[in-house]
Amino acid sequence: MRTSTARFRLLSIVAASFVFGGVFGGARLWAQAKGVSAVDSLGRRVSLSAPARRIVSLSPEATETLYAVGAGPAMVADTTYCDYPDAARALPKVGGFSPQTVSIEKILTLKPDLVVTAGRLHAQLEAALVKLGIRVFAYEPENFVAIADCMMSLGELAGQKNQGIRAAATFTAAIEKVKYLTSSLPTVRRPKVFWEVSGEPLMTCGRKSFAHQLVDAAGGRDIFADLPGPWPVVSAEEVLTRSPQVIIGPDDLGESLSEARLAVKPGWKEIPAVREGRIFLVPADLVSRAGPRLATGLLAVLKVIHPELVP
Repeated sequence: MRTSTARFRLLSIVAASFVFGGVFGGARLWAQAKGVSAVDSLGRRVSLSAPARRIVSLSPEATETLYAVGAGPAMVADTTYCDYPDAARALPKVGGFSPQTVSIEKILTLKPDLVVTAGRLHAQLEAALVKLGIRVFAYEPENFVAIADCMMSLGELAGQKNQGIRAAATFTAAIEKVKYLTSSLPTVRRPKVFWEVSGEPLMTCGRKSFAHQLVDAAGGRDIFADLPGPWPVVSAEEVLTRSPQVIIGPDDLGESLSEARLAVKPGWKEIPAVREGRIFLVPADLVSRAGPRLATGLLAVLKVIHPELVP
């Protein structure tokens, strides 16, 4: 919590310094005399001769972030999975989320100043774009602080530095508010949580996932926090052994994650979460997209783990 609290304080200072003519340097952003420059999720400096006026986004969370920092008017295309905000639905589509579905030809016809990718997932696609002289920003934040950094970076590149700072500060403050509410909870009051990603195969969240970070920040104990990687496959027997007190999953799992379905699994009706009916679905888009709405997703997770703490 100390690190994220320090980040929030930094964002507050940054916002005030910017408004009153101060100098901002804490998020690794800097303005050049005739252009703009910022660091992407892979630690690379992306420099433009002028703020981007034609932007293509290749991931839903990047699209949401671009709109949040005021870059909406510069958006010229996104993907079929980019459905928030409403304005994103109306944009021309260059493909789906997977790199195989993205049309480089369509991107070229749009003459973008900047293409925002999903980072390593789009590595080969990015290489092709770079060869064609197109500037690329990799959007692949791995934690709450990195999301705030991306907000400020994209705000800078779109000529919306002030809005980027405000969006990052608002996001960070919302995350910190929930962390503050759960910070003093003793271990005995932090229920063991099983986060189900899919039923077949049975997948959960590892410690490198945002789902794990949501559970932790909301005052729960992820029962598979010891597993590496973001989405490990686990056995039903191991879930039974670890005996979660709360089971959570995205609402796109539907009826597959319900008390009736789980109770018929061998031994699962004795799991505390199943026996006590503490099985919850949370909005998939809010907890699965590493963008500004993840703060709202964290509040949704808090409501099911610690409803008594919700303001």
